[in-house]
Amino acid sequence: MAGVGERFVRVVLVPAAVFQAVVFGGAYGTGREIVEFISVLGPRSGLLALAVVALGFGVIISLSFELARLERTYDYRGFLQALIGRAWVAFEILFLISLLIALAVNGSAAGSILKDQFGIPALVGVGLLFTAVVALNYFGRRLLQESMSICMIALVIVLVIYCGLTIVQYQDAITSAFRNDTVSGNWVTHGAQFMLYSAAVIPVLLYSARGINTRGEAIVSGFSAGIMGAFPALVFHITFMATYPLSMDQELPTYWMIGQLAKPWLMITYIIVLFAMIIQTAAGLLQGVNERLDAWHLETRGVPCKPTTHAMVAGATLFISIVLASFGITALVAQGYGTVAWGYLVIYIVPLLTVGVYKIWLAEKVSTGSPRK
Repeated sequence: MAGVGERFVRVVLVPAAVFQAVVFGGAYGTGREIVEFISVLGPRSGLLALAVVALGFGVIISLSFELARLERTYDYRGFLQALIGRAWVAFEILFLISLLIALAVNGSAAGSILKDQFGIPALVGVGLLFTAVVALNYFGRRLLQESMSICMIALVIVLVIYCGLTIVQYQDAITSAFRNDTVSGNWVTHGAQFMLYSAAVIPVLLYSARGINTRGEAIVSGFSAGIMGAFPALVFHITFMATYPLSMDQELPTYWMIGQLAKPWLMITYIIVLFAMIIQTAAGLLQGVNERLDAWHLETRGVPCKPTTHAMVAGATLFISIVLASFGITALVAQGYGTVAWGYLVIYIVPLLTVGVYKIWLAEKVSTGSPRK
């Protein structure tokens, strides 16, 4: 039993927790992204779009984990070098732009959430975020993954309670919304857009795949992470149908829907969990940066960076992003974020589905000693 439990943790729990923690912070947690990409399509088409999201996540994560396992590289620099050679620099440029935006958004969200819900000064929220992120990066990968696992379990529990209460209170409205709807709209495109938008961070999270030892584990791990990445969106979509289409017009639809339940304790609990997930998002992305620096430091000096270096890198990067955001610079950068997302498609997703698949197939061919049938 101990072996089964250990395998579950390293193959299923850790990768799923890391992926969910990083993609959930920010607009996903407020429900705004789900409205714009999924629920706007309507009840049934939204479900089909979510199926595309979960399937796409599963395929891309599985392929990435398996290629990382074969190449024995778990930082995005080494992974992209194996995938696209010297063009890996293009990924790093795009990632740094994305990191700037993501950290700025999460820093702003951390301040505004506590201020809006509890009347705590925004600076306190930003300070708590800064302190927690620096501490998690100082203590390293193991503590970060453990905290992400705890946060994922807490989030799932809160979402299940929220979904259950909403279904009980609005059962007739939700049933009617799905019964009277027909499939329409370009649900494949919407689902693919949301999936590609979120999947760009996967190379940065390859440190969560270090415990994967076989191709079968890579597949199980990838699809488990994909399902958990899409699970909150499924809960939001179903509950948003309780007041559809009114819920589509809300700036923060998740908060608004929880408010409709008139359960103050649920709102407080959700805000606390969301704040913790925002911390995990920032810390998880910066851990990817530190993994990349460790690999480079190991190559050049024979040892990884010290914990104090990890903490300083995390703190400096987060501080710079928050300062730039206060000057409105990240708003300008964010205007071109759609172009950045297309850049990820060109330099990561397409090569993964072509070069990556070929390398995985070739590795199987070599291991079996005969062409794949």
